[in-house]
Amino acid sequence: MTENTADGPRLALRTGREGQLDDVVVQRVSTFRAEVMSGDLLWLCCYLPDTGVEGDRIAFEVSAHGNQLRVRVTEHPAGHVPVE
Repeated sequence: MTENTADGPRLALRTGREGQLDDVVVQRVSTFRAEVMSGDLLWLCCYLPDTGVEGDRIAFEVSAHGNQLRVRVTEHPAGHVPVE
């Protein structure tokens, strides 16, 4: 991944006070997928065109822990992607 460019970030992955991922922005997505993996786990995936890598994507797991949801990046894009 690369740093911010003049066009602005394409991805923003921000953490909250406790260091947990709590704000995600993904721009210019060609396909969005979501799949329920189990009763407490959701898989999310954003396919990113124009990164120089065919089928490039960023994927997340959203899991339930009591009354909280946790979001974790499980796959990072391999191509050129400006990140904040």
